[in-house]
Amino acid sequence: MKRFEVSTEIGSLSVTYQKQKKVLVCLNGAGLLPSYENFSLILEKLPPTIGYLTIDFPNTGRSPIHDQAGKNLDNLADAVYEVFEELAISEYILCVHSLSGILACKLLNKPIKCQALLAIEPTTKKVMFADFSENPYLEMEEQMRLIDEYGPELYFKNLTQATFSPEINKEIWKIMQEKGSELENQYTGFQISGEITEEDFENVFVEAHIPVFIFCQAYREKEYRESEYWTSNTKLILGGNHHYLQWSESEKIATIIQELSE
Repeated sequence: MKRFEVSTEIGSLSVTYQKQKKVLVCLNGAGLLPSYENFSLILEKLPPTIGYLTIDFPNTGRSPIHDQAGKNLDNLADAVYEVFEELAISEYILCVHSLSGILACKLLNKPIKCQALLAIEPTTKKVMFADFSENPYLEMEEQMRLIDEYGPELYFKNLTQATFSPEINKEIWKIMQEKGSELENQYTGFQISGEITEEDFENVFVEAHIPVFIFCQAYREKEYRESEYWTSNTKLILGGNHHYLQWSESEKIATIIQELSE
């Protein structure tokens, strides 16, 4: 495993890379999480014949600070693709969480072949622009109640403490707190991430020849069957009771990746 930075048009990106002919690319959702640790429960279950690449977006994880004012989702997709080219990746399996779902749709149109997409509660237009003052899902109320009761940070801390070893959990929070402090000290108008608009979801589709595996909580099944990610080659895997299914469903995800790589 090697960790280094790749210079791109939106800033230097910290990557963790294990080279192999078959490569799993993992991309985070929103937040400051370091991507390697975020997907580590999946990566540790893979055989050594499968390589991996995790990428921290600007201002997250181990990547340095870089103002994203004026940047958009296309710029981010181009930057991620620059990393692929820099590492001479010729084919990959893509594993994305949350907001990186719509980013995945952009990457699938690039020339380097994506063998399959594993999307973990990927963001849909329906949810991205929903009015959450009226909860669109009654089943979400228990999660929202816990977030309200503990506060977002403590709720998330409880999840990571229950998921990771004390050492990894400590590393995750050290990185996030350091990054949070850096961002707090930035100048007025500093933009943490590029803009995502409704237009990014227009005319977005996944080619039917690409296998898509969507991991989601059971109550979101209908949403995904009607979403941008649904094709004749899409499978839904239901499970979990929170948004971070790359943790609770890591065994299922790793098993599919291994099957795809055989």
